[in-house]
Amino acid sequence: MLTKNLIFLFFICLSSFLFAQKAVQSMWSPNLSYSDIVKKAQSGDPYHQGLLGIYLRSGEAGCAVNLKLAGDWSRVSWMKGHPFGAYNLANLAILRGDFEKATQLYQDAALLLQRKASDGDAVAMYCMGEIDFQVIPTNVKRAIEFFKRSAEIGYPPAQATIGTLYLKGLPGLLEKDYRKGISMLSEAVNQKSLTARFNLGMAYYNGDGVPKDELKASQWLEVAVRQNFSEAQYTLGTMLVEGNGIKRNTNRGLSLLEAASSQGHKLASNYLRKRNGSDHQVKPTASKIISSDNLSALDDEKVLQQARKYYTGVGYPRNYEKAYQLFLPIAKGGNPEACRFIGLMKLTGKGTPKSPPSAKQWLSLASQKGDKVATRMLSEYSALFKP
Repeated sequence: MLTKNLIFLFFICLSSFLFAQKAVQSMWSPNLSYSDIVKKAQSGDPYHQGLLGIYLRSGEAGCAVNLKLAGDWSRVSWMKGHPFGAYNLANLAILRGDFEKATQLYQDAALLLQRKASDGDAVAMYCMGEIDFQVIPTNVKRAIEFFKRSAEIGYPPAQATIGTLYLKGLPGLLEKDYRKGISMLSEAVNQKSLTARFNLGMAYYNGDGVPKDELKASQWLEVAVRQNFSEAQYTLGTMLVEGNGIKRNTNRGLSLLEAASSQGHKLASNYLRKRNGSDHQVKPTASKIISSDNLSALDDEKVLQQARKYYTGVGYPRNYEKAYQLFLPIAKGGNPEACRFIGLMKLTGKGTPKSPPSAKQWLSLASQKGDKVATRMLSEYSALFKP
């Protein structure tokens, strides 16, 4: 009997030891590479499956954002009972606007995350920090402590988050410290954190802790765009369309806004809806003279030059439809010359169906923006605009 009890105790101790070893292995460390995470996720480890879902959603370690794969890995992780899966599915639900589902998933994950955070896991600390920071009832003070502890271990999203909070400060909870904020953001940037890259871009855009510099902001946002981050696509897209501190490039900006909208970014979708209205748009012709890739590389002034050449037939074969395609996006952005050309083409039916009422609207817009030629046309052709 004694021997059987000893054998039983031995197996209990061995099982506990193996469980502890597995727990130690399944914990984030600064030495854990993205390829390590992928391999361990593919091997079936729920910790790394959930972690891979987090990375694919937030673009950590330089990986491209892939919301579908993020959801797939997160569901597999949560089916095995790991809270990273539930936490990440909650964040994906927020992106879809399903806040009720997100709240339920956060609640499901919170208790298990709390235990892992108590064991010193940096990712769990960060997840708990996000839940405390944004889920009602919030606990911002505790969230800050979680972010700080996670950042001290070296988890890049925590460094990026607490660094950004230092730039802004939270009265009574966190002092404003520009030097510390930029330092922590820089540490995370060195680890190829998308969160840090985007937040640093926004710091330059807003002048938080660094001199306001829209060009530098656009450069960091461009890096985030290359990782397929919809918020960066939306922000840089609006900057390019509106010319906020950088050269206007309407085509490139609209392309980025459409990319963000396709990922479910509601502000991008609303922006495009308001901007496009119901105006007729010519579909691309079968034989494109300028590829969309080349077009998006041109700023608005260069696109205007191209459009004029197609309209006049000087420098290119005359092609009114192509000219209309080039003028229209820039006209919708408020460029007075492009508005005037669209008005003229609507008046004459060149490159677009003839519509005197629409022509008057475009010429009036050009005139309001100071285009003297459009003002003269409104006066000279006034008889053509009457119902």
